[in-house]
Amino acid sequence: MIRTTCVLLSSLFLLSSAFAQEADTPRRINQAIFNKIEYHFNQQETDSIYALGSPKFKQSLSLQAFQTVMSQQLYPLGQIQSAELKNYEKGTGIYKLNFISTPLQLVLGLDSLNKIDVFLFQPYAGDPAPEKTPPTESGNTSASKFDRYVDSVALSYSRKGHTHALAIGIINAGKTSGFYYGETETGNKQLPDENTLFEIGSVSKTFTATLLAYFTQLQQVSLDDPITKYLPDSVAANPDLQRITLMQLANHTSGLPRMPDNIEASAASNSLDPYHGYTKEHLYTYLKSYKAEIPPDSLYQYSNLGFGILGDILSTVYGKPYDEMVKEIICQPLGLKNTTEHPNPDSQYVAKGYNEKGAETPLWTFDAFTAHGSLKSTVSDLLLYAKAHFKMPETDLEHALALTRQFTYFNPPDTDIGLAWHMNVVGDELIYWHNGGTFGSSSYLALTPDRKMAIVVLSNTAEPVDSVALAILKYMLK
Repeated sequence: MIRTTCVLLSSLFLLSSAFAQEADTPRRINQAIFNKIEYHFNQQETDSIYALGSPKFKQSLSLQAFQTVMSQQLYPLGQIQSAELKNYEKGTGIYKLNFISTPLQLVLGLDSLNKIDVFLFQPYAGDPAPEKTPPTESGNTSASKFDRYVDSVALSYSRKGHTHALAIGIINAGKTSGFYYGETETGNKQLPDENTLFEIGSVSKTFTATLLAYFTQLQQVSLDDPITKYLPDSVAANPDLQRITLMQLANHTSGLPRMPDNIEASAASNSLDPYHGYTKEHLYTYLKSYKAEIPPDSLYQYSNLGFGILGDILSTVYGKPYDEMVKEIICQPLGLKNTTEHPNPDSQYVAKGYNEKGAETPLWTFDAFTAHGSLKSTVSDLLLYAKAHFKMPETDLEHALALTRQFTYFNPPDTDIGLAWHMNVVGDELIYWHNGGTFGSSSYLALTPDRKMAIVVLSNTAEPVDSVALAILKYMLK
C-alpha cells in the first residue's frame, strides 16, 4: 500500500476547439491527471512520476525509496490493461485498475490547488450492488426522444442541398441503433444501410496504428525504433530521418510535413485522385533528400506522409500489402466483413462519392499512401471495431487495441494523442476519436470504453460530419 503526495502535471488535458465550450470540472481534472499517471506507470517511468511530486512529497519520500516501492511492489503486476473511474466525491477519485493477474484500486485525491494529495493503491473493493430503480413507463419515451434528436441533427445535414447519403451508428446504454438518410446515388432513391460501404479516409489511420501496436505486442518492433531500421540503406543514410521513431509517425510528432513536396510532380498526378500514381519509388526519392525543418518530438504536426511511411514499414515487417494485413490481423478476428481497401464489386456496394458542391467525384486510389486513408467500411463493421475497444484485453489484438489508446503526446491547446487516436474529455468522459475525409466522403468515429459508448457517422459527400457526430455525442453524455 502506498500513500504519497504528488503534484499536478503542469499540462492537463485541454479541450480541442470543438469542445471549447465545455467548462473544466474537478472530476475531469482528476481523470486527466490519472491518465498521465497511467501512461508513466505503463512505461515504468518512475522518475517522471516522482517529478510530479510536490516539495512536501519529496521531503517525505526520497526518489530512491519511491523507486523501491514502484519496482518491488507495483511494476511486477505488469501494465495497467484498462482502468475505470468507479467513484468520485469531494475531490477524490477511486479507479479500478485491471492488471493481468488481479485488479487494484487507486485512490487519487487533489487539493484545492489541484495538486495530488492522495496516491493510494489498495486491493480492489469490488463493484457496489446496483441500486433498484422504479419501473419505466411504457412507450419507450426516452428512446423516442433520443431518436427525434438524432433525426433533427441528421436532417439539418441532409437538407443542405448538396449532400447525399448519411449513415449513423450508435452504441449507447447497451443498445445498438442505426439511422439512415438520403440516397447512395443521385436519383436512385436508395437509402444507405448498415452494410453500405463508404470511404472512411483518415479513420483508416486507427487501423494502421492497431497494426503497429500489434507488432509491438508481438515484440516484432518497438515504438522507439528509428524508422531507418526498416528503410533501404540508400534512404536510411539520410541523417534527418535517423531521429524519427515509429511512435512519432503514429502520433504526428515526426516533424514530417503533411504531404511530400514531390506528390504533385509525380507523373500520374490527378487533381481528382491526388494519390494515384504516387509510388514507393516517388516516396523513397523524397525521403532521400528530406531536410527536417521541425525536430522530431517537438511539435504535433498532422502528417499523412508519416502514416504512408508507417504503412510501408509495417508491410515490410509482415511481408504482405496493407490491405492483407488489415484483413488478417484485424478484420478476420473481429468479424469485420466489409472493411477493405479493395471492395469486391460483385458482393460489396460502395456509395458513390460527391464533392463539396454535390458533383460526383471518383473514389481515391492511394498507392504508396494506402495506410493513411485507403479503407472503405460500413456502420456495422465500425461499430464492431468500437466494441472491441470495450473488452478487457486478453488476446494480442485486444492488447494492441488498448495500446493505441495509451497517451503518447500532449498537444496544447487542442488535444492529447495516443497512437492515431485523438483524446478529449467531453463532459466527464474521456473520448477517443478520429475523423476522415476525401474529395467524396466524410467520416467520424468516437468511442468511450468506460461508458461502452460509440458513434459512427459516414457520408458520401465531402461535407464534414463532425458537427453531426459531436452534437449527438454531447446529447448522449448528458
